[in-house]
Amino acid sequence: MSRLKMTGPAAVVYQFIEETLSKSDSEKDEETQYVSPSSLAKGCVLYLAFELLGKQKSEMETRVKRILDVGTSSHYRIPKYFSKLIVAKELFFSDGEYRIHGYCDALIYIPTELSEENSGFYVVEMKTTSSAAYQRIIDTYEPQEEHVRQCQLYIWGIKRHYKVIPINGGIIYYENRDTLESFLFNIEYQESELMKFLDRVKAMYALIEKEQLPDDYLPYGHWAHAYCPYLDICAPGQKAIQQQKSEKKPLPDNVLADIIAKKIVSKRRKDEATKKKVKAGRSLDELAADLNWS
Repeated sequence: MSRLKMTGPAAVVYQFIEETLSKSDSEKDEETQYVSPSSLAKGCVLYLAFELLGKQKSEMETRVKRILDVGTSSHYRIPKYFSKLIVAKELFFSDGEYRIHGYCDALIYIPTELSEENSGFYVVEMKTTSSAAYQRIIDTYEPQEEHVRQCQLYIWGIKRHYKVIPINGGIIYYENRDTLESFLFNIEYQESELMKFLDRVKAMYALIEKEQLPDDYLPYGHWAHAYCPYLDICAPGQKAIQQQKSEKKPLPDNVLADIIAKKIVSKRRKDEATKKKVKAGRSLDELAADLNWS
């Protein structure tokens, strides 16, 4: 019996699978020389260089790991709310010139029946936040800078990779992980600004091939230095921390808001516990008096 022959798109997909499975270790290593949108979103080119060079990160707290797990699981739940608009979830894109690849959270299409003015394709980025961070976003009516950059990268990546999908813009879906409240922001695609940053990233690739680190990092006053996993080996980051301490700058709004929120919650719990103790300690006569029993 002669072997069946695959043709057309089926043959193309089959060949792609075979080539993927037969890749050598060296070819797989080349793929690790790509950076992700989430890393790029931090806005620090030196961070990207450390990551590409495989530098050791500081150990992540288990609490933070659990928070990240909550965010990951929400990516399976949240899309169900707008599933009829979804064209694709976890949509892959890759760009060899800038060595970027990743997965866009969702690509949706708003039909004309819902809105003629806003009909079209949109990239959706989903983020879960603490109550304090969520409230700050609502109060300022602004999405976080790194989330805007990540959404811009998704739009750029999809447009570059697929070429034929006319992306109108982006949407950032914020969810308060404590109350499940949500708010969505429109993101206008600004390619010229994004390309200025990507050109800096491209210049960094040339430097690390010469085993040199880029002199391109966040401003010394930026709050993100304190949370960088490469702080132990990053001289500019350490200098930034020293400078911030010497200038005695106030706590970042997000950190201050978290502290205040925790204090409020703690006080409420103590008050509730006190009330319960008082109620539990009442005599039957006192209870009868409170309930107007004769």
